[in-house]
Amino acid sequence: MKKLVLIILILFLSLFTNFTDEPVTRAEIIINEEHVGTEYPVKYEEDNFLVPVELIFNKLNYDTEWQEQTETLSGFLGGFRVDFPLNSTEITADDKTFSLDVPVKIIDEKIYAPVRPSVEAVGAFVEWVEETREIKISTPQEFDPALKDDQKGPLLHVAYPPARQHSYYEDSIFIYGTTQSYSQIEVTVNGEPVDLMDKRTGNFLTMADIPGSEEFPIIVEASDGENTTTIERSVVTPAGRQAMPEEPLEIHSTHLLPAQDQVLNPGDTLRIVARGSPGATAYYQIGEDNLVQMTELSYSGGPVGRGGIYTTTYRVKEDDAPGSGISEYRPLTVTLIKDGEQVSRELPGKVAFFSDTPYNVVEVRDQSELKYSGWLQLIDDSYYLLYSDTRGGTGYPTSVFTYMIEGTRFETVGISGNYYRTNFRGNDTFLLHKDVVDELEDKDSLEPVLSGIELSETDQKVSLRLDAAERFPFRTDSSKNQLRVILYEVAEDEDLSIPEMPDSVLDLTIEPRAWASDVLVLNIELDLHFTGYTPSWEGTDLVINFDKPPLVDKDNPLDGRTIVVDPGHGGDDRGAAGPGDIHEKDVVLKMSLYLRDLLVEDGAEVIMTRTEDIDLDLYARPEAKYIDDTDFFISVHANAHAQGANAVDLHGIMILYNYDHNEKLANIMLDTVSEEMNLPAMSTWRRNIAVTRLPQFPSVLVEAGYMMHPEDNWHIFHPRGQKKFAGAMKEGIRKYFLSFEDNQSK
Repeated sequence: MKKLVLIILILFLSLFTNFTDEPVTRAEIIINEEHVGTEYPVKYEEDNFLVPVELIFNKLNYDTEWQEQTETLSGFLGGFRVDFPLNSTEITADDKTFSLDVPVKIIDEKIYAPVRPSVEAVGAFVEWVEETREIKISTPQEFDPALKDDQKGPLLHVAYPPARQHSYYEDSIFIYGTTQSYSQIEVTVNGEPVDLMDKRTGNFLTMADIPGSEEFPIIVEASDGENTTTIERSVVTPAGRQAMPEEPLEIHSTHLLPAQDQVLNPGDTLRIVARGSPGATAYYQIGEDNLVQMTELSYSGGPVGRGGIYTTTYRVKEDDAPGSGISEYRPLTVTLIKDGEQVSRELPGKVAFFSDTPYNVVEVRDQSELKYSGWLQLIDDSYYLLYSDTRGGTGYPTSVFTYMIEGTRFETVGISGNYYRTNFRGNDTFLLHKDVVDELEDKDSLEPVLSGIELSETDQKVSLRLDAAERFPFRTDSSKNQLRVILYEVAEDEDLSIPEMPDSVLDLTIEPRAWASDVLVLNIELDLHFTGYTPSWEGTDLVINFDKPPLVDKDNPLDGRTIVVDPGHGGDDRGAAGPGDIHEKDVVLKMSLYLRDLLVEDGAEVIMTRTEDIDLDLYARPEAKYIDDTDFFISVHANAHAQGANAVDLHGIMILYNYDHNEKLANIMLDTVSEEMNLPAMSTWRRNIAVTRLPQFPSVLVEAGYMMHPEDNWHIFHPRGQKKFAGAMKEGIRKYFLSFEDNQSK
């Protein structure tokens, strides 16, 4: 390895002259953290530094061969081959082609070639450190996992599937790992050669079909022709949930609903479900009430049958609730009876009733306290989940509706576990966590009335103010230059009118929803593509400020910008795993630090969410301390394949964003990064994720290729590739700001 790197260093000695006007001899060469001297002459011709190819091969432990008929010097290292045809402007390495500005030629009876493509052809990377005047060279062998002391066969590391038996629910699985770099080692999975293998790194990736519903062995072998290393894994595709045995008669200890306490009012429904021995007669009981028969289903959510899933839906009656206040919590019990035998189990969730509505009025706490619990969740009561936990313990799945805004108020209609329930938007039910709201003791109900609309404008912002007597639930939805604000539980004052519109506002409309008299929809259209918007409460008025596009200096669009760079994961959160002992948290930190330096060089002020390997709260990354001054937020990640993905064919760049007004930004980043890295442009994806949840400034999450894919991780793992990724991301940010040049110029 050291020999390999040594020659490459010499190649890059000459490259150093490209970095500085100082003599080449002033450079210090570092190969894999070891200082190396130089002893071979480097030539300069037509603005290119040329190096002696055969000497490089020798230092790198290559076998060489001169082919007289084709006048080609070839180097062989295990199964890796590099060809330098005389007088050609192309060299090939393991079927990849590298172009030369100066052809391969003979100088002083030695074959010479330009340094950069020659070094890239043999898979080495270079980094120039100006402060220490060092040329740092790294080779892929630096990233090979260590061999065990007693290991006789070749290196083999299987990163996925894991060593423990793995439950898998798809019909195919990807297997990836690594063996020795620059080797002639052959890797097979269940006797078949792997689909992808990069001999420069030894990283491999392949797919295997799984027959299903049984244990499937995965045997990975690495052979150098003399010795073989074997690693065995296995996956199990579980069959569907099987009914419990008929004997002994029993009720499952955890497959029970409700799983948490519920507070309900007349008209509410309660799903009661228990899994038990099939073929019994099942009853439920609320407190000391009479037993009521349940229905047995073939399977969870399925038809009537003998599957041992016992269910019913209870509708709360008027006489369940006291005249005022709330009743005591009453236990729920399920009983199975069969052949004279009987078993009972109390469900984990109890139930209480109340008659006064709303249950209470709550207000969302300070934004910094919301974090993981700040999402307003929409309940889907069309089906239930018996085998996994659900929010509130109802068994009903939920989806994110919006992230709540500090100061917003809600009328609640009951409790489900650790959540308040609230109803608006017709009959939809939502959950908000108790930890992020305060009960307003002086409020029995909310009766908000929208009485006025105000519009104003400055050089930097457009402001919309909605005058109301009470704070109310709302949701926003943006597009390029439009914002829709949906106001819930709000009445419209009969004297409400549309105000005079400032220059930047093209249109403003407000109208009730046809299907809900207490839902108003406000649409505002601007004559510009706003870069962010900030909703907030001022007293009982809802104020939304829109940020205008920035003034752009076309010669230096990054000068003076405040940019937050967020290296994903960190500390105990390692992120996606690579084929060897490399993890996402480490490589994205290196990319992010390179990106910081490039942005600073162009005059930007950069805020790093982390600069070392530390645990960092997900919700602290785009936190409030950045909001006022931030012009741009970028979170840097590397991707991982999901179960069932065709990992061999699926790779490249993906960009995630949160709001439609950032779609333009996401497209610019996708096109730029994929083009600069020469990797596939997979897609942009709008997702409601934590690090891009704030609409106040442009924000994206960059998935810089896949950790397990050999074509992607060739760039992801090594300094030169990481720096190239950083340059590509910087260029995407630059192009985004330049995209506003037509609107305003500095």
